[in-house]
Amino acid sequence: MFLKLKPSQVFGKNGLAASALPGYEYRAEQERMMAAVQKAIMTDDVIIVEAGTGVGKTLAYLVPAVASGRQTVVATGTRTLMEQLVNKDLAILSGILGEPVDAAVLKGRSNYLCLARLDMAMDSPDLFQPDDRRLLGIIRRWCDETKTGDVGQLSGVAEDDAILRSVVCQADTCTGRVCPFYSRCFLFRARARALEADLVITNHHLLMADLAMSDGSEDDSGAGPLLPSDANLIIDEAHGLEDVATVAFGLVATRAGVAEISRDTLALANHADPRTARVVVNVARRLDDGFVKLLNLVAGRRERCRLADGPDDVQLSKQAVAAWHGLDQDLEAVGIETTSIAREMERTSEIPGRVAQVRATLCQVLDRDDGSMVRIVERKGHGGSFAAYPVDVSTILRQKMFQKGRPIVLTSATMSVAGQTAFFRSRLGIPEGAPECVLQSPYDYASNVVLYIPSGMPVPTDDNWPGQVIDETVRLIELVGGRTLVLFTSRAALNRAAVELPERVGYPILVQGTMQRGELVERFRSAGNAVLLATAAFREGLDIAGGALSCVIMDRLPFEPPDEPLLVARSDRMRLSGQEPFFHYQVPLAAIRLRQGFGRLVRRRTDRGVVAILDPRIANRNYGKIFLDSLPPAFRATEFEAVRSWCLRNLLPEN
Repeated sequence: MFLKLKPSQVFGKNGLAASALPGYEYRAEQERMMAAVQKAIMTDDVIIVEAGTGVGKTLAYLVPAVASGRQTVVATGTRTLMEQLVNKDLAILSGILGEPVDAAVLKGRSNYLCLARLDMAMDSPDLFQPDDRRLLGIIRRWCDETKTGDVGQLSGVAEDDAILRSVVCQADTCTGRVCPFYSRCFLFRARARALEADLVITNHHLLMADLAMSDGSEDDSGAGPLLPSDANLIIDEAHGLEDVATVAFGLVATRAGVAEISRDTLALANHADPRTARVVVNVARRLDDGFVKLLNLVAGRRERCRLADGPDDVQLSKQAVAAWHGLDQDLEAVGIETTSIAREMERTSEIPGRVAQVRATLCQVLDRDDGSMVRIVERKGHGGSFAAYPVDVSTILRQKMFQKGRPIVLTSATMSVAGQTAFFRSRLGIPEGAPECVLQSPYDYASNVVLYIPSGMPVPTDDNWPGQVIDETVRLIELVGGRTLVLFTSRAALNRAAVELPERVGYPILVQGTMQRGELVERFRSAGNAVLLATAAFREGLDIAGGALSCVIMDRLPFEPPDEPLLVARSDRMRLSGQEPFFHYQVPLAAIRLRQGFGRLVRRRTDRGVVAILDPRIANRNYGKIFLDSLPPAFRATEFEAVRSWCLRNLLPEN
């Protein structure tokens, strides 16, 4: 569709939005945002739009993008926002524009069931344990019923279950048009639907994975991009894009991936001549042991470490090199033998390509150090991985995304630091001179929020600090009657609170990790007086308006751990270029994360309450002003009695 609309026609006091939305509230910031987005689309420009909570940014970019008549892709960072766009904003958008909007949702490949991999699994039941075979049966029955193949709609099997992960679509296992199931493929049906739609709603992961494709072309393998390359591109929640891009443009070899290669090789061998298959069966069965041995020799007892030449880094021992070479020989043999077996059976196999990718990744991690990649070895439960990630994604994004001559809108409520977007621009490689529009929230934080930074708190390195965090948390929970979100910077601190708080407060305590996120949030919302203990995962994508949430507590400033490999590598790179990494990287990154945590409290104009930061460094260190200047202008208090008085005047009378 093409509609020539002025911002005032849409978001004015008597505009189209007022007619389509009961209880519509006029916001001048929303008009300004639409005007900025509209101009960027007309001029094929890249623009940064920071829109504080309450601006109404989703409609402010959807209206001009869809009305431009050009296909539009919206990529979100969280499932919460994607669901809001699909379940709420699309209907409002159609009401404003006066006609239905042809929209499609396209998720990453691993969100869709792969019919070929399911068929292979069902054809080799002896390779699975009884419980796994039961889960495969559930998946198979659901496959006959589903129209979308979106595994997020599958009940009875956990989303992160290894069996489910083994039968979803992956770029390195997809044979595309030569697959016998291509005509029924859920992924390519979704893609075909998206290519026809006026509006495509997706996520950062798929957007970055598409960009990571080498040349943007598609062949019979089906490994080409899934998203239209010349559409308007709206990147919402853009503050998180660097993290996603870092993973997308990196290389990872996991124990789970090697185990899948082993299982798929055995499944292929089951259909081959036993005399031909005997060798590859023996080799495939020892791949997992070889990977685990290598992981143990490289990482030792460390959970996450960096391979480099520094005194605190890990270097390869002779035993580790020997284990790597042994694993590499086995992988090479699997690649050669599966190629031969597939040729004899007159069929295609993606196994050799996957083997080549694992070998290349291990070589990159264990043998190459050109300074552009940080090499990381990590353990996770019974699993583990070898990975190489780019130290800097700015050049990659500039070349693959920003210099393609199409309109790109980067938007979020938290992209600036102390009012400046320089940090965000530099991290993503946004072209110099790209316009920006920074819009403050229309909400009255000064009247509705008290920012509590208690005096007398020890620094986080003090032995007394953890106990005083618990004491302050208890006082605040009792003051507001539960209704509290506590954000910890470490799992250890969360675990301590999960043990101690139930003994000291009489309100329901909900803990991240004890149930699925959606269930946890719904229980918190419906209880009305609960306390939710969480870590960084809940700093964003959590939208709890109203009286269920009246207090957000953050235990400390959200700096990265000093030994985090990516942080160390990026800091080293900045020093080489003459920059001081603490003030030019660590502080602005932590300031943006603090803003995200602060933003959990006020989601609607009438929301009010307390934000507490239990880290005295924000008040007594020279960099503290950067954090404070980045936060909304709330009333500040350093004594608990001042907070109590504020709550009695502004919060508690409502209850």
